[in-house]
Amino acid sequence: MLTMVILALSPVYAQKNGPKKDRAAMRKEMREFKIKYLCQEMELTDEQREKFVPLYNQMSDERWKIFREIKAQEKRMKKAKKAGEADYESALKVTTNAKERSAEIEKQYDAQFSKFLSAKQLYKMKEAEAQYMEKMRKMRHKDKRK
Repeated sequence: MLTMVILALSPVYAQKNGPKKDRAAMRKEMREFKIKYLCQEMELTDEQREKFVPLYNQMSDERWKIFREIKAQEKRMKKAKKAGEADYESALKVTTNAKERSAEIEKQYDAQFSKFLSAKQLYKMKEAEAQYMEKMRKMRHKDKRK
């Protein structure tokens, strides 16, 4: 199934050489594929899916904000020509704080998901997310080599 999702996403990555889609449209399309993949891997019922999708999207938005904070901090540090010990200490605090907030978000949403998902389905969600991210990483890496 993951292969089918990856094949379906290939045109999204191929857009770099063809007509360009804006990032928001690409993110939306990728999110939809990811949701379909997760729902299938988790074997959700229609009722569970109705509850899962909006909650998962909300969680994803919160995670995305944290991810962007970390990336912005990394970018600032790369640009800093003469970063001192205090700059690195500050960067470490920002990154650690973001990771802590991410873990709190995961706990919060796990509790909400567990109201309508079994432990097995929740476990499968995390497993499928990791598989999905690994495939995306490989696709990006492969695309950069070209």
